[in-house]
Amino acid sequence: MLILRTTPRGGFHRLFRPTPASPVQVCTSLVSYWAKETLLGTTWSGLDWEQKGLSNDQYAIHEDAVAAGRAEERTAGREKALELIDRFVAQRCAEQDGATRSSENWRPPV
Repeated sequence: MLILRTTPRGGFHRLFRPTPASPVQVCTSLVSYWAKETLLGTTWSGLDWEQKGLSNDQYAIHEDAVAAGRAEERTAGREKALELIDRFVAQRCAEQDGATRSSENWRPPV
């Protein structure tokens, strides 16, 4: 969103305000991040779904993505597995409109 404000000299100053992320974008970003962390076995990958900020439905996508990523890693390598996770998660989050329905604690971004 572009907002124009006048300057003290009568000119215009452009301000850009970020558009809030949609539930699908939040889901894709969050689930993809944690699924890749799990595949890589990082220190924080062992957190539970609530600590990761995932809804129940997002956690189910996470688990499916990790399983698909591990299978892909065995046949095509780690880089391809990480790419697969991004595609897999984006598709599932879009299909489920952000996958937020099953969590009473989830709130849309402000």
